[in-house]
Amino acid sequence: MTEFDQHLNDVERQKVINAIKLQLPIEVTSYTLSRNMEAYFRGVEEVFLEVCHQEYLKEYLNFCLGELLTNAKKANTKRVYFKEKGLDINNAEDYAKGMERFKEDTFDSIDHYLELQKKAGLYIKLVLQLCGRTLKIQVKNKAVLTLDEEQRIRQKIQNAKKFNSIEEVYAKALDPSEGAGLGIIII
Repeated sequence: MTEFDQHLNDVERQKVINAIKLQLPIEVTSYTLSRNMEAYFRGVEEVFLEVCHQEYLKEYLNFCLGELLTNAKKANTKRVYFKEKGLDINNAEDYAKGMERFKEDTFDSIDHYLELQKKAGLYIKLVLQLCGRTLKIQVKNKAVLTLDEEQRIRQKIQNAKKFNSIEEVYAKALDPSEGAGLGIIII
């Protein structure tokens, strides 16, 4: 039993097992993604992998899951932050202005912004499903990507294809504007 399994009681664990047997989607939703909730997400993922006999993927998927959950949470936080500041996230000028202090402002008062996310109904959802022999894993949120965000993600994915090592990524691909951007490249 891992530290994450401790967050799943026997009933919850059995629900995951039953859903896998029936090939039904398993959905876990959070509005704030606290540390305990993130551990719960990982616990569900680990039981899912165990029952599907894919435990060897655990470390890789834990990294990917952590990155995707963090990105989903950040996207939700960004929406409520921009709204609170009276900025239009889809306007290039407002976007640049909002991002100047986004990290500092939200880091210093993350609980405030998490509460705003919850009130706004901005969730983070993990969906796991066994479909035949395929594992389907999704991380969703309610925030719609802006055109700029989508282009940045696509560019990071394109850039990732050019690198042969993590050292090259560090040397050529860091993007400090919203975070280093390494998570998407490494995934």
